Amino acid sequence: MNILISQNKKIQLLFKIYYLIFLLIVLSVLTSLIFTNNFYQKSVRIENTSVNTDEKDRTIYYISELHTAKSLQQNKFIHDFQIDHIRETKVIPNLNVVKLPRDLRSINSIKSRKELFIKITLPLIVQENNKLLSLNKKINSIKINFDTVSRKEAVLIKKLMGEYKADTLDALLIKVDKIPVSLALAQAAIESGWGTSRFAYEGNALFGQYVWGVTNNGIIPNDRETDANYKIKSFNSLSDSVASYMKNLNTNFHYNEFRVNRFVLRSNNIPLTGSYLAEYLISYSIEDDYTDKIKKIIEINEFEDFENLTIEKQLSLVSDII
Repeated sequence: MNILISQNKKIQLLFKIYYLIFLLIVLSVLTSLIFTNNFYQKSVRIENTSVNTDEKDRTIYYISELHTAKSLQQNKFIHDFQIDHIRETKVIPNLNVVKLPRDLRSINSIKSRKELFIKITLPLIVQENNKLLSLNKKINSIKINFDTVSRKEAVLIKKLMGEYKADTLDALLIKVDKIPVSLALAQAAIESGWGTSRFAYEGNALFGQYVWGVTNNGIIPNDRETDANYKIKSFNSLSDSVASYMKNLNTNFHYNEFRVNRFVLRSNNIPLTGSYLAEYLISYSIEDDYTDKIKKIIEINEFEDFENLTIEKQLSLVSDII
């Protein structure tokens, strides 16, 4: 007897019960899938360019459309990213978290909150430094082989000289170089309140950079004076914020002394340390004890353990989550 057309009320009731059970199972599975994939993650192969040859075989794993800090902590890539393991191996996963979760401050444990911030920010700093090192290597190669420079290389050098406000290759080499990881990480922590400031989660602003004039790329501070016209510069992504910060230190005249001292260290094969070079960032903030604050953050959190990290070519996960 076909239960769909049966007139037996008991059979009809049984059918309805089975139908509801089936529907609940389907809904449970769908709900589980939704909540375990709060992020859109995409594997992207970096293009092989003349200025980024060291990165050509690496895969960046982007994590975007974040919803909550808890969801990010539970993400497979982030969860497997162990800070202590990075300190030991000096190898870091090639992650790119696009935005900060708005509720980062909801993590009650200060230690856990700091660790999540480091997991988000540290790979971005290393990635940008690698780009700068690759450019520095390219510029130096062109300088050594200047008599045989190609048209493509000449165009590149002209472009970089404009970007970095340099008129010679030597001046360009002083400006196009990496920033100590410990220094960048400490400043990001200070300027963004470990990722909890409004500027950080609304505008991806990790370093509190100012911008003046009429522009949409900025956030007005709540305590700004009525006659002031500056804003905190905002960005499309956290990686853009890191790149802008490094360009600022590498071009702004306020940091000439910083760059010269960095060049002296590099020329004498002396390792760059954030604690030492922080002394030359007095102009970065109006706070009198700003450089001491940077050094204290570096020391307390042992950030100098993160200098000279290498990027893992591929993560242990081979499949993308979409």
